[in-house]
Amino acid sequence: MPVHKPAGMTSFSVVSRLRRWSGVKKIGHCGTLDPAASGLLILLTAQATRRQSHFMGLEKEYLAQIVLGLETDTWDRDGKIIAERPVLKICRGDLEKLLRERFLGEFDQNPPAYSAIKHEGIPNYRRARRGEVVPTRPRRVTVLEIEVRDFSPPEIGLRLVCSSGFYVRSLAHDIGESLGCGAMLNGLVRTRIGDHRLDDAWRLEDLERILTTRELSRATCPN
Repeated sequence: MPVHKPAGMTSFSVVSRLRRWSGVKKIGHCGTLDPAASGLLILLTAQATRRQSHFMGLEKEYLAQIVLGLETDTWDRDGKIIAERPVLKICRGDLEKLLRERFLGEFDQNPPAYSAIKHEGIPNYRRARRGEVVPTRPRRVTVLEIEVRDFSPPEIGLRLVCSSGFYVRSLAHDIGESLGCGAMLNGLVRTRIGDHRLDDAWRLEDLERILTTRELSRATCPN
């Protein structure tokens, strides 16, 4: 089931609501979206959860808003600002060249310290919140398409298609490092997973109305 996750909610919260509304306990999602991000979340129920790895491996498309000159500890707008730097004059052509040469194709990417990746059974974001040094290893990722959709420095808008395991927060951070001014992810929408598109996804308010109405009808239906 394709669902439109709103910003400000965790992926697990979406799953919890669907479990409560539907009464189905075995529900899982195929690829976490950060709380600040919105967009397509694929949910699987019952026996379909066996296909989770298939959906997890599909390519994904995102629309990303990045702010240059600001760095946070989480590499997105939800974190604490740790640095502010001037944004040197940059033209759209320079940015497009950087994206083609540095961030298109296959390359190694360091995931953020604040991530759900586990080390010795503990999610890295928990270690980061405790002030611990978070061990991170580069991951081999692939960007199939990347383009500039909006160029209004210090804000830039990108569209990208990438492999599973890709962190758009890392992309924002690495672009900032490459430009020498720092950057953070200010907004993210996942628009596609494989052939599944956000335009075809259910909104939570519609699912709540349909599922809770159905349950109410069952409860009040005479024997």
